[in-house]
Amino acid sequence: MLRPRGRRGMSGTGPVRALLLGEGVGLLASAAAQTTVAWWLAARGGGADLARYGAAMAAISLLALPLLSPLGDRWSRRRLIRLAQAGLLLDAVLLALLAWQDLYRLPLLCACGALSVLAQAVLLPAQASLLPDLVPADRLPEAIRWRRGAQAIGGLLGPALGGAALAAGGVPLAALLNVALFVLCACAAWQLGASTAPASHAAATGWFDDLAAGLRAKWRVRLDRWWTLAGALMMVFLLPCTGLLLPLRLQSLQLSASWFGACGAALSLGVLAGVAGGADALIRRVGRLRAIGIAVVACGLSIGAVGLCDHAMALVLLFGIVGLCLSVTQLVGQTHRALAVPHAFRARMAAGHLTIAQLAAMLAPALAGALLLRWPVSVVYLSLAAAFLGSGLLLLAVPDLGRFLRLGPEDVKDWYGRTYPEAFTGTQR
Repeated sequence: MLRPRGRRGMSGTGPVRALLLGEGVGLLASAAAQTTVAWWLAARGGGADLARYGAAMAAISLLALPLLSPLGDRWSRRRLIRLAQAGLLLDAVLLALLAWQDLYRLPLLCACGALSVLAQAVLLPAQASLLPDLVPADRLPEAIRWRRGAQAIGGLLGPALGGAALAAGGVPLAALLNVALFVLCACAAWQLGASTAPASHAAATGWFDDLAAGLRAKWRVRLDRWWTLAGALMMVFLLPCTGLLLPLRLQSLQLSASWFGACGAALSLGVLAGVAGGADALIRRVGRLRAIGIAVVACGLSIGAVGLCDHAMALVLLFGIVGLCLSVTQLVGQTHRALAVPHAFRARMAAGHLTIAQLAAMLAPALAGALLLRWPVSVVYLSLAAAFLGSGLLLLAVPDLGRFLRLGPEDVKDWYGRTYPEAFTGTQR
């Protein structure tokens, strides 16, 4: 993957490695930082401060992602990644200063959190849209596997690392660890090098015109619109089963908190197993569309089984299967979607996708809470599993999905622009 391929190849192995390293360490650092802040809020402010902080961060994120999305299509994405990583490092330093001074103030923590959310709103679309520029089309699937593997490792190790630092030295030591991790991220961002394409500071259209063009393109590309909406609906039903409901299910079985950690680790290990070759093996054997169908069915049945199973080890195994299925659904088609978007719209359409995912993540706990008011947690698992399977059928029914997934890497380049020219007419620069 890291071998240059002439003019069509990458701009060097260094930028690719730096991007993937920055993403992996960045997710680890963010997970550790979230663990630290959540612990501090819970210890000093209780559930009320946790709820206020979470609601504020969710609202800022939901607004920041679409409003800042034109940045990635106007300016150099490498520079934006550097700027965003500098903002995250500044946030980590400010939190460390507050922790070492034992200065607990919710408004100050919310201000630091807002800085982090704004930096992430700049960083995530730029990272998502830069990788196709660095890697040839035929090597992009492998690069995305590396990305997913790094994300799974970061999600697995981040909370554990943050928890270990909290246990060893409390919030001050954990905050200092976060600073060190974000320093590594900033160093990786600096290794991306200069942009090979000219920055487009002098855009021909206004900021809100660019924003409207990106949203319009996201909506008018029928395949991507229904794919995104169906995927978000699946997330609404899946996320409570792997998050909010899991400790309640374990408590109903009188299992200790260690099993909660074991289930989370099994989920990440399942994703890693898929990234390491399990997902590719299934895709090669049955094709992309059938692989999605098999993964959705297996994931839904595993979620339902969590509501019926009473054995701790079996629950861990079920979450491993869920992680493996998620790796299939995430890897199938991601390369195609990245290449199909016209270059001038990649950051804005990526930001639109992230915004809808954020909205789904906000709706998921509300749905789970409403169901818990009526049914026991085991029944809620079964109902959410049925809803997940139903939304998975909607995904398989997305128009043109099968034809799109059968395309080769070269054929899929700018496919959205060729197939849905009305979505981009008069707006490309």
